[in-house]
Amino acid sequence: MRAFHLVLIGSLAAMSGCSSCSPTAGSGAAKEDMQLVPKETDVVFMANMSRMRNTAMWRRLIDLRDGDATTKKDYDEFVQKCALDPFKQIDSIFVAFPQTMSETKEFAAVLRGTFNEAKLVECAKEQAKKDSQDMAVSDYNGHKLYTSTKQGQAFATFLDAKTVVLGGKEWIKKVIDLAAGKKEAGPSAKDNEPLMALLKRVRMNDGLWGAGLVPQTTRDQLKNDPHLSAAGSMKDIFGSIDFAAGIAADVNVDVGSDADAVELTNKVTGQITDARKSPQFMMAGLNSFLDNVKAESKASTFHVAVSFNQVQVDDLINRVKGLLASLRGSLGGGLGGMPTPPPTP
Repeated sequence: MRAFHLVLIGSLAAMSGCSSCSPTAGSGAAKEDMQLVPKETDVVFMANMSRMRNTAMWRRLIDLRDGDATTKKDYDEFVQKCALDPFKQIDSIFVAFPQTMSETKEFAAVLRGTFNEAKLVECAKEQAKKDSQDMAVSDYNGHKLYTSTKQGQAFATFLDAKTVVLGGKEWIKKVIDLAAGKKEAGPSAKDNEPLMALLKRVRMNDGLWGAGLVPQTTRDQLKNDPHLSAAGSMKDIFGSIDFAAGIAADVNVDVGSDADAVELTNKVTGQITDARKSPQFMMAGLNSFLDNVKAESKASTFHVAVSFNQVQVDDLINRVKGLLASLRGSLGGGLGGMPTPPPTP
């Protein structure tokens, strides 16, 4: 339950992990979200909650939330106090950041759904006090900006009753200006031609998807690693995961040459073959699931596809649970001597 406070309430007080990190879902919302973030955006992710809702995997999350009496009680209290049920009212979460995020601390996250600003702000203030912090409130071009007086690196604002934005000190202002169509905001991510070209190849209607341009610093690091040298020519990466009929994942990496793509494919295929022969995988009955992982090269693109139907997903989850239970038993009830934490959504 603490995770919900950090992400949902704490973020309104700018205490979420992001401080170091029309339609309301699907490709339509994604296109609108790209218009809201600066051109300097290099990496984007999106969770389409509306598509994932009511899938078998979603119902498992609900069961996990409700399986622990304390967690269920805390969640219900959160919903009542803050007038927000994340499982029902958040339709999509879009996150964008530049390659320089580690230095600039800039990012933008756009949450679409149904929000009660007054209730959420009150909730955030209460949570801030519990964490021995205060919330600072300021105005920018007709919008309230909320942040932590202790950190002040991440800000939150409500564009309207259906759109909440979290962002860095400068990007939060740019998002507000871009939403208002102000010229001084500069170009948006829709003017970032390489990124937009990449998004045309992404399955943007899947439950989860992401895409990013790889900086030269990352390529240099990969080139110096003998095990990853083939990835040293990596240009970009994109992919998606969908849960409509089990799990279907699609990951693609564009590299500098066809030969590099073939080398990456051979390495991954070799690792899959080795894993298939692993005694641990065989004892747990997991090696057969590797048949559903396919690696291939398509010209200068390295491609991995994973596909499990719902029966296979349920079987896999149960086998992994059994394996973890066995490990806990062999270690005296806790991994590494540490107690196993209760499940949290």
